[in-house]
Amino acid sequence: MKFYKKILNQTWAQNTVSFIGVAYLRLVQITGRWEVRGWENVQTIIEQNRPIIICFWHSRLVANAFGWQSDKPLHQLSTPHRDGKIAAATYNRLGVKTIWGSTSKGGSEAVRGMLKVLKNGGIVSITPDGPRGPRQRMQKSAVDLARMSGAVLIPVSNSMSPCKMLDTWDRMIVPLPFAKGIFVIGQPIEVPRDSTTEQLENIRVQMEQALNRMTQNLDSETGITTPAPATLDKGVP
Repeated sequence: MKFYKKILNQTWAQNTVSFIGVAYLRLVQITGRWEVRGWENVQTIIEQNRPIIICFWHSRLVANAFGWQSDKPLHQLSTPHRDGKIAAATYNRLGVKTIWGSTSKGGSEAVRGMLKVLKNGGIVSITPDGPRGPRQRMQKSAVDLARMSGAVLIPVSNSMSPCKMLDTWDRMIVPLPFAKGIFVIGQPIEVPRDSTTEQLENIRVQMEQALNRMTQNLDSETGITTPAPATLDKGVP
């Protein structure tokens, strides 16, 4: 294990990195201009006290909390490992609550945590192509969760300029100070409890297409190049 990774396994180091991260994000938030479009799409569901699953691509995670305009908190899934702990501590300071669990290791703990929040009428935010991809491809877990909980799926995307696009699997974008950012909240999508396998797949495809369309349109407006969705192996949804 590399030395810096050993250091980051220490709680004090994680807290230090988190403190620096949230200080940077607050600087970006304060100096930037942030426009939110389509907020009424989520506000209507909030007023009905219905559970909500917010879906956005992993690449748009960094600034996503800037577009949240409700006192009702977001709950975000995070892995109980080094990077997940750092990210969770950072977003906790921005008002986002953590649900601990990993979808890549069975996922039962993660599902139980999210269902508990949703059954109480809460709001869960999910990156349906995370935590490791394939990039900009909708996994079916969010659709299944909506069917089980009665939650409404809402696609969300954002883009901003200036920003730095990282050389990571998801091509994550990091806003720079004095950025102009735009958030778009798409139309809610219902997932009936008695949906057939074919209907659930249609909803999955609908969400994936909506997220990619929204992201591409926003990136075109802000002047950045949208990464192409990952190429899938034959037979992989």
